[in-house]
Amino acid sequence: IFISLYQNYLLLAIASPSLLAWSTAMNRMHCPSGGKGDAIGTPPPLNILDGIACFLFIVFLIMEAKADKQQYNFQNKKREWKSSLGTDGSGFDSATKSISSHSSFKEYTDGFCQSGLFAVVRKPAYAAEQAIWISYYLFSVAPSYSHEVCYWNWSSMGFLHLCFLFQASGRLTEQISMTKYPNYYMHQQK
Repeated sequence: IFISLYQNYLLLAIASPSLLAWSTAMNRMHCPSGGKGDAIGTPPPLNILDGIACFLFIVFLIMEAKADKQQYNFQNKKREWKSSLGTDGSGFDSATKSISSHSSFKEYTDGFCQSGLFAVVRKPAYAAEQAIWISYYLFSVAPSYSHEVCYWNWSSMGFLHLCFLFQASGRLTEQISMTKYPNYYMHQQK
C-alpha cells in the first residue's frame, strides 16, 4: 500500500510545475500586473528560461533514449556472443569476431556495457531521467522570470523526491550488479 500511495503522490508532485506555471499565467492574464504594462487578458510571453527548459528537456530526453538503445543493442549482442561460444567448432574465435567495433571484448566478458554513454556514467538513463524532471521544474520558475525571479518553489518537491527515489534504487541496482558481475566493483572505482 505504501508504494502505491507514494507512486500517486510522486506522479502528482512531478506534474506540479505544470500547475504552478498555469496558475501563474492565468493570474497574470486576469489580474493587473502592477504597472508592468501588460494588458489584462493577454497571456504572458515566453521568455529565455522557457527556451532553456525546453532545450534541456529535449537534450535529456534524447540522451535517455540513446542510453536505452545502447543498452538494448549491447544486451542483444551479448546474447548473440554467448550463444556463438559453443555452437560451432571454432567457438571462442568466432564469438570474438562477432563483437562490434564500438564495443570491446572486455564488455562481453565482464557482462555489462562500458562504451558509449556508459563510458561516461554507469547509469546514463537514470541520470537523464532525473535531469528531465529537473529541467521540467524550470517551467514553474519561468513565469516569474520577467519579474522578481524565484528559483525555488513548492513544486520542486516532485523532482527532489524523484531524485531521492532514483538514488535509493540506484544503490540497490549497483549492489545487484556487484553480486552478478565480479568485475563491476573495479568498474565502479573508475
